Parts: sequence; structure tokens; C-alpha cells
Amino acid sequence: MLTSAKINLNKYVIYSIILLGLSYFAARSIQEYLVIILVFMATCANHWMLISVVRRMSEGAATQVQKNKYLVTLMTIGKLVLVVGVLSFGVQIMGKRIIIPVLIYVLQIVVLYLSFEKETVSVEKGS
Repeated sequence: MLTSAKINLNKYVIYSIILLGLSYFAARSIQEYLVIILVFMATCANHWMLISVVRRMSEGAATQVQKNKYLVTLMTIGKLVLVVGVLSFGVQIMGKRIIIPVLIYVLQIVVLYLSFEKETVSVEKGS
């Protein structure tokens, strides 16, 4: 990820709402849908931490200024604990149907990718 890469928040929210709306039809009960929403919220927090960690590390490498390594480490471990914790909780409620929130997690990664603002670089040819 480039340090100049930014997320188009409007795209992210619109795609996420569509994904969350479609996931309603996969749930058999309100409890399952609440698990799906919980996994969705954890995924959004995971994305925020991912972008923060990558941006901090990229800026540190580009500027040769040491960033807070402990915060980066804490956020990286926090990402893992958050996702594993929420999915473990989801297994307790959904059982074998946990594949639905996992699929939502994977599709939300696609939403994140689609929400990146692509910068085009124009190269002028000399005469």
C-alpha cells in the first residue's frame, strides 16, 4: 500500500451497507444477524488498524523517523485478537453456519480494496 493511498469513505460506506443489507437474507434469526453485524464492525475496526499500521510503518521508512514500535505491535496483535475473538464468539451462536460471517469478512476486504482512491500518474513526453 502506498503512503499516498487513501480510502474513499463514501465508496466504503455505500459498498458496506449493500453488503450488510444482502447479508440479512443469509441469517436465519436475529441472533445470527447480530453476529454478522458484530463481525462486520470488527472487520471495519480491523481495516482501520491495518491502514494505521501500514501508514505508520511506511511514513517511518520514508522519513527515517522512528515511529512508536509498541503502538504498531499492539495494533497488529489487536487486529488478530479482535478477529479471532469475534469469530470464536460467532461459532458459539451460529455453529457450522459461521462460514457466513467469514464470507462477510472476506467480502469486506474486497470492499476495502474497491474503496482505495487510485491515483493516476501522467508522464509528459519531452520534445
